[in-house]
Amino acid sequence: MSENTTFVQWRERARSEIREESPHVRWFLLTAAIVVVVGILVGVIVFLLG
Repeated sequence: MSENTTFVQWRERARSEIREESPHVRWFLLTAAIVVVVGILVGVIVFLLG
C-alpha cells in the first residue's frame, strides 16, 4: 500500500506542476510519453515476432 500511496501522491503532484507549467511543456511531456509507449510496443512486437 505504501508504494501505491506514494504513486498517487506523485501523480497528484505531477498534475499540479503540469497545471502551473506552460502548455508547451505539457504538450512536450505528453508527446514524449506517447513516443515512449509506442517505442515499447514496437520493441515488444519485434521481440515476439523475431
